Amino acid sequence: MDSLRYAILGPLRLVHVQGQPLRAAKPRQLLATLLLHPNRFVSTDLIADALWENSPPRSAVANIRTYVRALRGVLQEAGLPAPIDTSAAGYSIEVGVDELDASLFETLLAEGGHLRDAGDSRHAMQVLSRAYSLWRGRPLEGLPIPAAWEGSIARLEAQHRGLVDTLLDLRLEHGDASGAAVLLSARLTDDPYDEQLWRRLVDALLAAGRVGEARAAYGKAVQTLAEELDIKPGPELEAAGARAENGRSANWPNPGIPSVRTAEPEVVQPGPMAAPELTDPQRPPSQLPLDLADFSGREEHLEQLRDLVCGRDPVRPPIAVISGAPGTGKTSLAVRLGHLVRDSFPDGQIYLDMHGATQPRDPAGALTDVLLSLNLPDFAIPADPERRSAMLRSELASRRVLIILDDVATAGQVTPLMPGTGASAVVVTSRNRLMDLAGADSLPLDTFDDGEAAELLELVAGAGRVDRTSTAAEEILTACGNLPLAIRIAGSRLAQRPDLSLRELARRLGDETSRLDELSIGELAVRTSADLSYDALSPEQARLYRLIGHFAVGVFSARALEAVASPASVRRSLDRLIEVNLVRISSVDHRGTARYRVHDLLRLHAIGVGDEEQKARAVRDVEIVLDAILNKIRRANAALNFEYFGVLEHYGPLDAPDPAPFTETDAIAWFDSERSTFVPSIRAAAQNGLHDYAWRIACAWAPYLDMRAGFDDWHGSHHQGLLSAISCGDRRGEAIMHRNLGQLALYQDDWDTAWHHLDEAARVFGEIGNRLGTGVTAVGMGTWLRERGRRDEALVQYEAAIEAFLEAGNANGEALARTAAANMWLRRDDTDTAGRYLAQAFLLAVRRVDSHREAKVRRRIAALRAQQGRSDQAVRQLRRALEIFNGMGDDHCAAYTRAELGKALVARGEVAAARKMLLDAMDIGHRLGDRSVEGQAAQQLGQLYVSTGNLDSARRTLDRAARVWQQAGNDEQAAECRRELAAFDTGVAAG
Repeated sequence: MDSLRYAILGPLRLVHVQGQPLRAAKPRQLLATLLLHPNRFVSTDLIADALWENSPPRSAVANIRTYVRALRGVLQEAGLPAPIDTSAAGYSIEVGVDELDASLFETLLAEGGHLRDAGDSRHAMQVLSRAYSLWRGRPLEGLPIPAAWEGSIARLEAQHRGLVDTLLDLRLEHGDASGAAVLLSARLTDDPYDEQLWRRLVDALLAAGRVGEARAAYGKAVQTLAEELDIKPGPELEAAGARAENGRSANWPNPGIPSVRTAEPEVVQPGPMAAPELTDPQRPPSQLPLDLADFSGREEHLEQLRDLVCGRDPVRPPIAVISGAPGTGKTSLAVRLGHLVRDSFPDGQIYLDMHGATQPRDPAGALTDVLLSLNLPDFAIPADPERRSAMLRSELASRRVLIILDDVATAGQVTPLMPGTGASAVVVTSRNRLMDLAGADSLPLDTFDDGEAAELLELVAGAGRVDRTSTAAEEILTACGNLPLAIRIAGSRLAQRPDLSLRELARRLGDETSRLDELSIGELAVRTSADLSYDALSPEQARLYRLIGHFAVGVFSARALEAVASPASVRRSLDRLIEVNLVRISSVDHRGTARYRVHDLLRLHAIGVGDEEQKARAVRDVEIVLDAILNKIRRANAALNFEYFGVLEHYGPLDAPDPAPFTETDAIAWFDSERSTFVPSIRAAAQNGLHDYAWRIACAWAPYLDMRAGFDDWHGSHHQGLLSAISCGDRRGEAIMHRNLGQLALYQDDWDTAWHHLDEAARVFGEIGNRLGTGVTAVGMGTWLRERGRRDEALVQYEAAIEAFLEAGNANGEALARTAAANMWLRRDDTDTAGRYLAQAFLLAVRRVDSHREAKVRRRIAALRAQQGRSDQAVRQLRRALEIFNGMGDDHCAAYTRAELGKALVARGEVAAARKMLLDAMDIGHRLGDRSVEGQAAQQLGQLYVSTGNLDSARRTLDRAARVWQQAGNDEQAAECRRELAAFDTGVAAG
């Protein structure tokens, strides 16, 4: 054992290393976790559970990387350069069989079992005694034992108990009474209430001539049974006590300890009532269910599983766990695999349905079934489940058997069925992830990809029944959410109903209220499959599942659900829903924050389960969640140091006290982290009839969307917001949604759409007498007119906006309108009037401490200074404005500022700096889909290339500018670019 490096069969030790180099708790836990799964990749999820007991911090992934680096350094310094490998699957520590006591223990256990089966019991006893000597106490004693370790430790301890029993029999067989007494004492430490163990210990001590110790052992037995169980010794133990009192080991029933090794037993001829001798060879079991003729997809999964189960690791049998949501095809995949690799398991294929989703099967009964399948006679199967498990491990150690355990509920249900060593393999299917099944490789199943889904529909429906390129087929697959069970049901309906067209089936499945009813045929039903998982939930978990069904129209965060329960309660319930695959993790951001999703069919299932009161409670829970989201958005908005130019849905104090006020940095970070939650929340509000929350949330996060140029989210949230405002009859909400959609269309140069929404907003704001809304909308209409070349009309709108803002007492809007009006006076070359407007706007922004408005005014002041020929002051104003926009993360305004700064730098002759600014502005504008800033920057850059003689770049850039302006609908600017191109080409030709 000189080659041992690591020891876990007792306190964690680095063998032959002086002192304790691993003092930090987390790296010790990490090393222990890896050593419990040597030479296998351990997922970061399992490591996190081991280190933080299901409560990992947000930085768990980064922390684990830090601990791995620290652990590598400690091991290297200790002279133990065991490589810790990193991959997408997690982390793995590479150790040889003789370098880890647990691996050496299992190897010796298997070797001893083979020797005993071969009849060499004395040699077997020596090998097994060596295995026994490796144990120094309970595995990883002294460390906190997280739930993630319990499966592995239970497996090692079960092997140890089996070893002690085997060694005990061997030592008694070979007359080693003292050695047997040592083993019995160890067993009694774990099971001090077993009378038969006490009886055997007393007799063993007597056989060894240790009469005094035998009497003491009997006394201890009597005391233990009396104090703990309040019972007296049974007849057999009492007789052993009498023998100890008499000090005799003779003339008493043979305790099974011969003085010398007996000769081979005499062959006794069977009597007339003896069972007949079986001479026919036993056939290996072949229990695989019928393979599906139309099985399709999962090719990568099949290859991965085939490589795993057909491996030739001589020590660790392969164990695969196929997990997934109801209807993902777990059983079909396992059965297909079994048929594919049948020839690799000549000793048989065993299939057991463990009924995990209904009435989980007792592991003890399952052990009996497996042993009987291996052709063991029923009278030879031990009554004790642990002995049964040990017998199964012994049988599998010398065979090559494939065991498929279908529909497993928990790891504990199948842990006793796992082989200890040898070439057998186990494939487990479960709705649960079974992360605590020691030594198992996890293979989670998701839905099919589009190609696999279409192929399955074609196969099941029959030849010529489905045109996968048709719109109807796409709608059917979309309604099925690419769930294999749903697709199989839809295909079966088409196969059995030649009168049912694809279009009609697509129409039926398009109705969410009856979709689950349509996805049912015979005994196959998506609803029934999901019911089995739902029925296994606790009331707390079921409530959260129903809430998620109503709320999760898309991805969601755990924090959003904490309004209905404590964070710990939500986390526990969500963990369970993930474990049973009713909810999946969609993504994890750089902060370690997870986003979750639920399959659309499971969402519909969650909406439909429960009684009427539970369904109503789910809607109330959604309202509570939406109210918390809305109020948190309001709190975050209040922390922003700029005033949004628009009409907010809420003014005045917050509805509830702010328990933890945001800083501006925190507010923006929160918006960034929760951004993916808001649009689904708005859809969920509308679907649950909570339309007031739908439009209010859409409006409430508009300041953030404007700052971040979140055009896609803006579009999705406000279109639903407009429909909801109309549905609940809130005219103010309707006007706000129209104005915001008009502003978005302006940003995207969608001129017809912009005018439609702005005109509707102006009409409704006017009818309800909302002067603030009228002023905001007038600015948008002025911008539309300005960009269409109608500058006099634009100035009229800006002047009307100033008047409206003065009446409403809104200084922010007044500052913006004065800035916009100043721009029109600059176009008229009236710098004096423009200067007065800008001075008033700047003073308003500074007084309000609105840095965002200040930066926008500075941009216009820069234009004034440039027009006055004061380029140095123009550059200074633009750089300050850019600094403010960058600090706020406002890429959109920053892009315009870069374009203007580039032009100002050209005027100062700073060509290189100007080129960089203009290129950046073009890239940002292209990324944001704002063709105006992209066209403006491209046109100015083309002109710069012309002035520097870079003719090829000039031609390409001006051509791009003309195309962008054309796409933006700005014919005037597009024509100007073409004129510049024509003049440029003419000049080149003339030259």
